[in-house]
Amino acid sequence: MEEKKKKDIKKTAARSAVAITTAAALMTSGLFKDPAEIIRDDEITGPPPIVETIDREPVDDISDEAMSEEEEKKSPKDRLRDLLLRLPKAVRIILLMPLWCIGTAMMSVLMPLFNAVLPPLLNIVLRWALIGAILVALAAAACKLIFPDIPLKKVFSKKNLIPAAVYGGLVGISGWLLNDLYPESRLLVPAVYAGAAALFIGACLLTAAFRKGKQKTAEA
Repeated sequence: MEEKKKKDIKKTAARSAVAITTAAALMTSGLFKDPAEIIRDDEITGPPPIVETIDREPVDDISDEAMSEEEEKKSPKDRLRDLLLRLPKAVRIILLMPLWCIGTAMMSVLMPLFNAVLPPLLNIVLRWALIGAILVALAAAACKLIFPDIPLKKVFSKKNLIPAAVYGGLVGISGWLLNDLYPESRLLVPAVYAGAAALFIGACLLTAAFRKGKQKTAEA
């Protein structure tokens, strides 16, 4: 048991380290556009500038209030970026540069994948969610019309909805396969969907009728 606990702790620590490193890498790649910003040196290099003194009235330095207002206008992203840039240059090279490279590589791979896969996937999910909601509404209306005494929660229980969701998924996959493998059967796909919808509503009505029979038996 102790060895199993130690293994579980090691696995949890490894997963946490991977998650933290990934988050830090993505954050670093979002804060800095290129490595030059990370390793830049703000100190002035080169020959000292020539300064010419001119007699004029002294100019007041920027007040502390103006500086504080300017700091308050900065976004949390800018503040974090300034905080990281205050680190020693060696620390930035050793710590931030690898994180920036990892984050940039991940974004270059993930962003095209998300742009290519996510919108079509969302469209499919939203379309089937809308179809499911319409079917549930029709089935609920039919059950209430024919069996008004039966509560809908007894018809649409978790035990009933899970098989219905699996059935809907199988119907959707069947329609997709028919469209993809047999393009000439496009007229058949709407009939399959209509039949599946009728079976779903019929199953809901049968469930309500079964509940009605049990209710009469209990009352007798």
